[in-house]
Amino acid sequence: MSAMEDQKSNPRSGEAAGSRRQMRRLPVAGLLVALDAPDVSEDPWVVDAIDVNSRGMGLVLPPELIPGTRVGLSCKLGEGCELSRLPATVLHARSDNVGAVGFEPWPSSERIKLLEYLVSRYEQSTG
Repeated sequence: MSAMEDQKSNPRSGEAAGSRRQMRRLPVAGLLVALDAPDVSEDPWVVDAIDVNSRGMGLVLPPELIPGTRVGLSCKLGEGCELSRLPATVLHARSDNVGAVGFEPWPSSERIKLLEYLVSRYEQSTG
């Protein structure tokens, strides 16, 4: 399969056939995230974040949130990077309540703020 065919079959990958890109996760200890899941509960949860990258976030999830649950995330990662009801889907959750959500498409202008934040934190950690 050519790289072009691979990208057509998996448009999110952006990767050549046979290769895997490692997504760097940024630890975000102490960050609290408001989590709305109106299909599961009328009231939002406030949960601890574990890490974040451009595709999603590791969180301590309530046991009610099973894979496939759609949620909205709100938090302030840093100066100029505030997420408000960012659409996401629960990808997995372990028995110890550690899980992950994958970000759903959202406006490019908002996504750029997250990418700029991640790049600046990465540069600070390697500088």
